[in-house]
Amino acid sequence: WMIKEGLPELRLQLDRDTMVDRFPLLQRLRGEGFTGYLARVVSFGEKPMTVGTTDGLAISWSTKAPEGFSTRDLSIMQQILAPLSLALRVLIKDQIAKNALNAFHGPLVGERILSGTIKRGDGERLTAALWYSDLRNSTGLADALSVEGFLELLNVYFDCAAGAVIEEGGQVLDIVGDAILAFFPVERTGDEAAATAALNAAIKAQERLAAAKARACACAKEITFGVGVHFGDVVFGNAGTRERLKFGVIGRAVNEVARTQDMSKLLGQPIVATDEVVRRARADSGLRLNDMGLHDLRGIPAAKRLWALRQTGGAALANGR
Repeated sequence: WMIKEGLPELRLQLDRDTMVDRFPLLQRLRGEGFTGYLARVVSFGEKPMTVGTTDGLAISWSTKAPEGFSTRDLSIMQQILAPLSLALRVLIKDQIAKNALNAFHGPLVGERILSGTIKRGDGERLTAALWYSDLRNSTGLADALSVEGFLELLNVYFDCAAGAVIEEGGQVLDIVGDAILAFFPVERTGDEAAATAALNAAIKAQERLAAAKARACACAKEITFGVGVHFGDVVFGNAGTRERLKFGVIGRAVNEVARTQDMSKLLGQPIVATDEVVRRARADSGLRLNDMGLHDLRGIPAAKRLWALRQTGGAALANGR
């Protein structure tokens, strides 16, 4: 209210000012025995703070002293307001940066960027379960739908696929067009838990899509996507030009998981997993694996045993985490 009205300060005696009756917060404070209330709006720049921006802060104090805030109290609060605002500004900006990095790059990459791992060539070798999904007929859908309609469809697809990865504790590393690359590092959970979580995410992604279609979601009926799941070693780090870097994963295993997803089209299966990830995962009666035999993957020297993954009975793998 103060920001909308352009008021930099509001000072009230809660037991006598009629304005208290306009605001539930002030009524609650009065009911709890508070007598004085002081609120300040501080702008971080030359322009006044506006609603919905982060160019300032609002701060308030309340007291139970019989006569409200004394002159000395007000003087002290005025003295600490500037340094307190500066400290809070740093905290707010840090949280905004963290939230933005997590939203655009994922928490794992965001943490590394904030910690200063931003030099070209910075990286490390990791072992992980890898996850790759791709939207079917995206070109045809983009041509048939309006821009707004296609974006809405993409968001439903991302909610299904990437949402399942996040739910299972995975990291969405990249969204390129309508393809999603994610991984489940073993460093914190171990091979079995990482492999199981990746397979669970594949199952849950398809479950989410089925649920969206059951809700008669207009976009969902047009969505079909395949998922490939693999396990292997990758290099996780920074690559690019000096002016534009990108944090991601590279290596043979990344190519293999993408090619595994390609096989979901050829095999007519929504989820295809390699033998490397299947044999590391914990299975229970809720999981059905169909051995699809050995297949050559494009650009990969050796043939791989592939498994089609389907869920029965409404139960996912027991992840043991």
